[in-house]
Amino acid sequence: MPAAVLEKMIAGLGSAWPAGVAVAICPPQSEPGDLYPVEEAAVSRAVTGRRAEFAGGRRAARRALAALGHPEVAIPMAEDRSPIWPEGIVGSVSHCDTACIAVVARQSDYMALGVDIEPFNPLPEDILPEIGLASELDAVGPDRRLAGRQLFSAKEAAYKAQYPLSRTLFGFDALRYDGAVRALRFARPVPPFAKGQTIPVSQWTGDGLCLSLSALSRT
Repeated sequence: MPAAVLEKMIAGLGSAWPAGVAVAICPPQSEPGDLYPVEEAAVSRAVTGRRAEFAGGRRAARRALAALGHPEVAIPMAEDRSPIWPEGIVGSVSHCDTACIAVVARQSDYMALGVDIEPFNPLPEDILPEIGLASELDAVGPDRRLAGRQLFSAKEAAYKAQYPLSRTLFGFDALRYDGAVRALRFARPVPPFAKGQTIPVSQWTGDGLCLSLSALSRT
């Protein structure tokens, strides 16, 4: 059901969804029989839930690629656990225990993509300081714990978008939410990104889900 809810949410966005970004949603695959050998090897020792989410994400990725007219291919996992996309393609995958989503676009149109889905429920109060400053949470919304969930999701999407360009690991404190421009800013330099440079993130919530998308356009 949540996978269908996510499809309905995206279908209703119309022009708010960025042009040229193909998207597909699948439920986790309890019997991941359609994985390619290189994909199967990547999760051969994973627990059942992780295998199901991985398989659902790869199926969604292939459907998204098909929407761009790209033939079906294996999508291996790199040593850093990120997907290895076909040449000329950028993309991102996210999953929760009820839905998997993949977004892809042509590299000629976008430098990178980052997507994240989360259950839209409050986070525990004690982990909020790890996600953002009180000022960030206040800028997101009046309910601190729900704002924490939204901020977590937004930073996850932004991190995924920047990573193929910077290849830099960092914590949530490297990105700060700027409510004035409704985007995330780098709190310190992360080459090729300068301190203060923004990462755009669009976010939608509804029917128990929070969806965040960061699309770094070339235009």
